[in-house]
Amino acid sequence: MRLHGTKWKTWLFIGFLLLGGLFHYFDPTENLFLNSFLFCGRFTIFAGLILFWIQSVRSRLLPTRVRTYMISAGLMMLCLLTVQVFNNRIVGDAVDAREINRFSRYVYWIPQAMNPALFLMSCIRICRGGYDKEGWDERLLMIPAVFLSLMVLTNDLHYLVYFPKTGFPELTIVTGKYSQGLGFYLLYAWIILTIIIGLSLLFRKTGRRPAKGIALLTGMTLMWLFMLLMNMLVWDWLHVHQPYSTQEINIFGMLGIFEICIRNHLIPSNENHIGFFEQLGRPVMITDRNLSPVYRTNREVYARREDLQASLEQPVYPREDIRLSGMEIRAGYAFWTEDETELHRETRRLEEANEILREENSLVRAENELKEKKARLDVQKQVYDRIAAALYPRQKRIAELLNGTEPESDDFRQALAECCVLNAWCKRKSNLLLLDETTLPRRNRELFLALQESARFLKCCNVDAAAVGEEMTDFALTDIHDLYDTFESVIEAWLPFMYRMTVSILQDGIRIAVDAGKDLAIPETILPVEKQISEDTVFLTIRKRNGGKAA
Repeated sequence: MRLHGTKWKTWLFIGFLLLGGLFHYFDPTENLFLNSFLFCGRFTIFAGLILFWIQSVRSRLLPTRVRTYMISAGLMMLCLLTVQVFNNRIVGDAVDAREINRFSRYVYWIPQAMNPALFLMSCIRICRGGYDKEGWDERLLMIPAVFLSLMVLTNDLHYLVYFPKTGFPELTIVTGKYSQGLGFYLLYAWIILTIIIGLSLLFRKTGRRPAKGIALLTGMTLMWLFMLLMNMLVWDWLHVHQPYSTQEINIFGMLGIFEICIRNHLIPSNENHIGFFEQLGRPVMITDRNLSPVYRTNREVYARREDLQASLEQPVYPREDIRLSGMEIRAGYAFWTEDETELHRETRRLEEANEILREENSLVRAENELKEKKARLDVQKQVYDRIAAALYPRQKRIAELLNGTEPESDDFRQALAECCVLNAWCKRKSNLLLLDETTLPRRNRELFLALQESARFLKCCNVDAAAVGEEMTDFALTDIHDLYDTFESVIEAWLPFMYRMTVSILQDGIRIAVDAGKDLAIPETILPVEKQISEDTVFLTIRKRNGGKAA
């Protein structure tokens, strides 16, 4: 089942929008009670629609700059609607409130100057995608918007926006008693220019997508322009009261453009959670605050209510080898299970391998004393010696961590977590060393399993880590060794500073995405490491020798 419906909400939104227009159309009546009712109903409907849209943007979109700009634009729309009501219904053309009238008219221009800037900033960020550091910062557009707002607010000092007509010693913004200055036309030029540039950028971005997206954007833009032309040219000519004011048309026209961008997936959103969970291939369940399920994957999470509640504090095992985890999300909780059968089996294999290594070392010493060497034992000795030599630095590090930390100290848990990460590498490295090119299948999962296990044990160090994407590779065994060793060197160097990591396999190597507390230098590694930074995330690319390029 889905968490959110979309179609019925869209039609309900349009229905309320049309209802508000009807209220406005029949607003000027001689019945004062009916007049007030229609006015209050229209304001309530329009304000509610804007607040509903702001909340939906907050829940649907990922926390990016675009979402911030769009929410800010929505708040400015609400402010513009409120000031319009104050000017038209409360102050009006009252002579005894000329000071309030004048300053409320000044404040009326602030959201009208800010909203186009936020619209253009959103369009620029949509075109740039997820890259924050690309060219100039679009937030500089707020400078002319603030300048124009201050120009209006200080109009009494210079009269660049409004000035009194001849014969009226004091400025009163009442029909026939004032004229517009250069600043007034500059404000309109700013509004029109920013909206045209923003729409041009959106058409350019949407034009690279399916035809349906450009058709929706074109239709919304034409509808916006059509309603404005109807307001300016038709309704007055027909002597018919208009259903929407010009500012209401601008508000919902801009809101409609934003919504088209969201529906065309031009903005990162979290609406495709179902596809994400299905591709994850893991049992997942989402509940409300009362732990009542609202979404389940095909592979369900089987757990008692008590286990679900306990898993929010720490992972629990409702069944042997089945690990249940939970976390709080917006408006509810998410639970998932992991089958640790393979992990426990591999742990036992590692313990057995360590035991064999200890026994083999004893046999090697005995062979040196007795000088009795057999061909089979020679081959085994070479293999285990190679494994021991490769694992020795990490095993030595494990011993140093355990011997150098007291169990009662505060650092013991962190040291034990680091030992788990090193131990995971030792286990996977020993498994790889037991293979050779003849026994390794052409298509195999050895590299992915190694990366996956390291990522799993990184969680012991409070690092949100995961191996994602393609699992099967056709890399040579030497390439697998080099890629995994380089990955481990980078992770060990950055372990104290990172708090999130994902790793995936490319056609010619692997890619690591790391969120760390600071920008760190790349340690000396077997393979070159390419480093890129996007927002707060560092992307590291490691390529195999025959398919990579120099860092």
